[in-house]
Amino acid sequence: MNLNYDARPASQAFRAQRVLIRAAAFSMRAAAGLLLVCSLAACATAASRQNEHAAAQGFVAVKDGRFMLDGKPFRFVGTNNYYMHYESDKMLSDVLDAAVAMDVRVLRVWGFMNGMTSQNRDHNVYGMTEPPTAESGGSFGVPESKKNAKGAKDAFERLDFTIAEAGKRGIKLVIALNNYWADFGGIQQGSAWQQWFDLEKPTDFYSDPAAREAYKAYVSWMLNRVNSYTGVPYNRDPTIMTWQLMNEPRNPDDKSGKIVTAWAKEMSGWVKKHAPLQLCAVGDEGAFNRKDLQGFMDEGNHLYNGFEGTDFDALLALKDIDYGTYHLYPESWGISAEAVAGWGVKWIKDHVDSGKALKKPVVLEEYGISASGGQNRLAIYDLWNNTVLESDGAGSMYWILTASNDKEFGEPGADGLYDDYDGFRIMNDDSDVSALLRRYAARFEGEERDADKTRVYMLDPAKDREAKDFFRLRFLVIEEGKRLKDGWLHIDGKKSNLLQYNREQNAWRYNLDTNAIEDGTILAVKGVFTFDDGSVLETPERKITISNRVSYSELIAYDFADSTYGASSLGAYQASLKTISHSKLNGGMLAVDADFPGINEWEELKVKMVPLEGVSGSAKIRFTLYFRKDLAVPSSTKSKPENSLPGTQPYAAFDPGWVKTGLHESNQYLRDLEILKLDDGKEYYRQIVEIEYFSNPQFTGVTLCPTLGFVAYPGTVYIDDLILYKKD
Repeated sequence: MNLNYDARPASQAFRAQRVLIRAAAFSMRAAAGLLLVCSLAACATAASRQNEHAAAQGFVAVKDGRFMLDGKPFRFVGTNNYYMHYESDKMLSDVLDAAVAMDVRVLRVWGFMNGMTSQNRDHNVYGMTEPPTAESGGSFGVPESKKNAKGAKDAFERLDFTIAEAGKRGIKLVIALNNYWADFGGIQQGSAWQQWFDLEKPTDFYSDPAAREAYKAYVSWMLNRVNSYTGVPYNRDPTIMTWQLMNEPRNPDDKSGKIVTAWAKEMSGWVKKHAPLQLCAVGDEGAFNRKDLQGFMDEGNHLYNGFEGTDFDALLALKDIDYGTYHLYPESWGISAEAVAGWGVKWIKDHVDSGKALKKPVVLEEYGISASGGQNRLAIYDLWNNTVLESDGAGSMYWILTASNDKEFGEPGADGLYDDYDGFRIMNDDSDVSALLRRYAARFEGEERDADKTRVYMLDPAKDREAKDFFRLRFLVIEEGKRLKDGWLHIDGKKSNLLQYNREQNAWRYNLDTNAIEDGTILAVKGVFTFDDGSVLETPERKITISNRVSYSELIAYDFADSTYGASSLGAYQASLKTISHSKLNGGMLAVDADFPGINEWEELKVKMVPLEGVSGSAKIRFTLYFRKDLAVPSSTKSKPENSLPGTQPYAAFDPGWVKTGLHESNQYLRDLEILKLDDGKEYYRQIVEIEYFSNPQFTGVTLCPTLGFVAYPGTVYIDDLILYKKD
């Protein structure tokens, strides 16, 4: 694998050279244009003059619902990377070179590094250590404890470097100014913002006057910063396409979405005051607050009905918001496996339609399918990008492009590449997915390369796997230039069964009754499709092993007698995870100090155990949960009988890629749980959770997710006897 784009095949090298030539010409135009800028105030007299001026200087502008660059419509494939403000010159340059090689036109990065909180302990946190004020942008730079560290550089010098190097390569940047999540000092989970302003809960950030003024002080400091490499102020640099208010803001406490909308209105006006030549976007995931929409197959409706506390339409309608953003992670959002591909298609179309109604562009700004999960990543990325392209969406930006890791150079067994921490990694390599994204980058720029090639995919099984009971095989056909006549399932190389088309899922399907097949049998399956021109296309072959009569034996046990085994907090959702510690109760357990308000259908803790020995060879997990009986109060006014609520709904998620497993399989009414007395003399509800799954050698760890619905519980959740099993 070669990350040096100059060593790629001639056609790829030519594309890179073309981009660099274009970048050089762009830089010359931009430099000349910047000499003509007398002052920001002169450029900000009216919105129309701003757009005209920005277009003349090489800034991305919006006109008639489209992005414009150098007088031409600008559609793009882009990407994201979260470490462009704290890694080495080489690592940052390698990502940018990979972006050029992938024909990426837009890169989204973080423009925040706030506080020295425990959530940031794995990162080179040389950012803001004291809150900004009206008189001061805050305290920045290398902390005293790090000043003698070799090569210590602050986060903003690193961002200077990224902007300068991106500009040389003709790459536009989207810079997010804060984070909802705890990473790099966002507003979640006891963040610096909460500590600085004594906020009762993270979402008070949106309404607290002192926090709002501090955020505005930070924004004005950042937007007026002068780049130490180029000498150009950030707000006059056409390399910066967009300032983004926050990564994935939300407020589940306010189902109307009005609090986040009011905050975005105020802050987008502030951004435009300081950076009139650049675009402004919210950075939200795109959750609607609509009564006329619902999720595909009636799933994921919490992203349509205001449950997340944001209103995509209201945010997009704000005067100073230039375009809309939406993200797409259906696996992580609890969408069923069969609905993942189609759910994404509808989600994309719904956002593009909203943008057209308001005459503003919308961008699929983040999306990901786990490489270690059970979905056909290549097929779904093809389908989703094709949907954005054909529905006239403005662009798509995959998560996440990475390259080298110089911390690994010279280490025994290390590959020198940035690790695939979340399972969504894309690199400039020879993989089918990378090749697909390069082709779409060309198509978004107007080059119809391979546009008339029909493709066929097997959705299930996406990879070799075990199967039991009725196993549904599913196939996807993307028709471009051909019309499909019929499709057949082939088993062990022989034509077997006619596939049936399901219009709702846009998939060709066949239900295989594995109970009629001897256990242990391995079947090689594929789909073969005939088209009206007589041509035939077939999917790659996959193997399924019939596994109806499965037994397990213990692989490894974690009894928490005297250790937490490295358990850490990954935060919470609509609940609060305060601390994780070891308790001697009941002979030793993991103690998770938490607060479930009991007003929501889904209130979740995330207890991360990564890495965890034995998980890669496991096929079943078991763990025990304890809730103190006198503290657990089920709602008397809310219930959802079909989900056994008020009650418990625990599950597990495997790394990398947050592969959710066991969703809704262990739901149980609180009243039906076993009650027993522990050695502190208190009565506890006990739930033993068992989840079966297919073994995956890529798994590195697991996150245990104690989840309640409509149950108030201000106390400690105890976790005990985590056991991993292997299949016999």
